[in-house]
Amino acid sequence: MPITTHEWIRLDERGMVAHAELAQICRLSLAELDELVEYGALLPLAPDAASQRMFGAAAVPLLREAVELRQRYDLDLFTVSLLLGYLRRIHHLEQQLHELQAHLPHLPHGLHGQPPDLVHPPRDGPAPWREPHA
Repeated sequence: MPITTHEWIRLDERGMVAHAELAQICRLSLAELDELVEYGALLPLAPDAASQRMFGAAAVPLLREAVELRQRYDLDLFTVSLLLGYLRRIHHLEQQLHELQAHLPHLPHGLHGQPPDLVHPPRDGPAPWREPHA
């Protein structure tokens, strides 16, 4: 079984990543990264400084995921820019969901450790058809 190596980078999402470093981390060329900026998929923190663009470190995990999907499914860069928008939206919705779940009161658990009436809320409409047993 081959041993694979992984890159480990400690990343503070509030930090900044330089243009060349972001390209290296995400396995993109500088031209590809510039093209993603042109499409509006990536926004530099200081768009005026073209020589040394800086990006928010929060973009790194999403961009890496999009690049992995690009390689796996042989996607073009425009599709990657669309994919980045959807990944960003999914990430945002997941954060909202976790915040809302954190504010739910702790409910007593029913059978099998599942909250009653939340796992299977009551249905509106007709009951499902069941085969009678002989």
